[in-house]
Amino acid sequence: MTYRQIVTDIHETLPRLDPHTDAFYQDPYPAYAELRDKAPVYEIPDQPGLFFVTTWPLVREALMDPARFSNNMPAARRDTPPPEVVDEVEALRAQGYPYRPALGTNDPPDHTRYRKMVNRAFTVRGLAWMEPLVDEVSDQIASSLPNGEVIDAMEQVTVPLPVWAIMRILGLDDKYREDLRRWSDSSNAALGGKLSAERWLEVERDVLEYQQVICEVLDDRRVNPGPDLLTTLVKAENDEVPLTNHELVWLVRELVVAGNETTIRALADMLVRIDEMRATQPDIWDRIRDDEAFRRGLVEEGIRYSSPVMGLWRKVMFDTELGGVAVPEGSTLFLAYGSANRDPEVFEDPDTFDPLRENVKEHLAFGHGIHVCVGAGLARIEASSALRALGENVTALEVLDPSALRFGPSFGLRGLTELPVRVHRRHS
Repeated sequence: MTYRQIVTDIHETLPRLDPHTDAFYQDPYPAYAELRDKAPVYEIPDQPGLFFVTTWPLVREALMDPARFSNNMPAARRDTPPPEVVDEVEALRAQGYPYRPALGTNDPPDHTRYRKMVNRAFTVRGLAWMEPLVDEVSDQIASSLPNGEVIDAMEQVTVPLPVWAIMRILGLDDKYREDLRRWSDSSNAALGGKLSAERWLEVERDVLEYQQVICEVLDDRRVNPGPDLLTTLVKAENDEVPLTNHELVWLVRELVVAGNETTIRALADMLVRIDEMRATQPDIWDRIRDDEAFRRGLVEEGIRYSSPVMGLWRKVMFDTELGGVAVPEGSTLFLAYGSANRDPEVFEDPDTFDPLRENVKEHLAFGHGIHVCVGAGLARIEASSALRALGENVTALEVLDPSALRFGPSFGLRGLTELPVRVHRRHS
């Protein structure tokens, strides 16, 4: 039996998975469960050469083998611009720096060079320096929530927290608060989604604006160093070759994304789960306020459960096999973290949210191996700080209509579009 015949037979026993349907965006987990059971390495019928990898052991195997499954594949992560705007897109790109792989789309030896420089800032000591900045932002946000009023918790809590925090850490002026979120949104807009022609042009204009602003700040830091992350990145030590603006605009973009996208999405989902728990644990916010260990467990389980980065892509470097399935050279793997983190072979009762789960840290939401997310520690600090500050200020963030919550149009980055809640403040 040929490889194509095998693939055809598998597809005849499964629904034809289209990861770009709204049904999949809203709830991918039933489809993922079926793939884990019947076809853990599954070629998307309408996209030959794109394989979804869905079990925890196989996702981890691919992450640990960059020689077979390369991370240096920026093209596979994005849709291409519609023909009617290709020329305008290219004209906008020509005014800035062309794409250059940094941490997220690179392999050694270049990846090693970038990682070494970034790791200087994200050591335990470096994170300790960042933590008070995050706490200050968390306290500011939580203390300003209006009692009894309905707010969008994303707009007033989960978005500003990591955006304001990463701005302080990078050393950017507060005047760029709104811009930074917009730049981050545009950087990720085509990841696992399809954009309209108009949106493509908005994205490219935002990316160009971001590059121009960041280059001005980087040039200033070389002359006027400060106690911030951008100053750390422009400095070279010993025999290192300093990073250029061309390299740094893409590296900093990745750090901005790492510094807010995971927290924005995961924290919003945590607030939904906490409100569900409040039905049987009315004092849940007291425990979140008072019990640091419980708070850490809630954050880790929240990251596993929501897996806001639902997966990342890898390029198959030569004809090989994964899980007994032939994957030809040049194929693309989508390593479905969101599915791996619901694998019942690793996590008991995986679709239940359990802050006391003993093996929760086995999740793959931040990747694994040499490409594990450099911002993972910061994301944990941000989420824990936010829950601590909220616990000190509210007794409930009451989700108004859980059945009406919607997720954005991407299978790569999954997050709520809004989160209406009623604020119940603590009595002073």
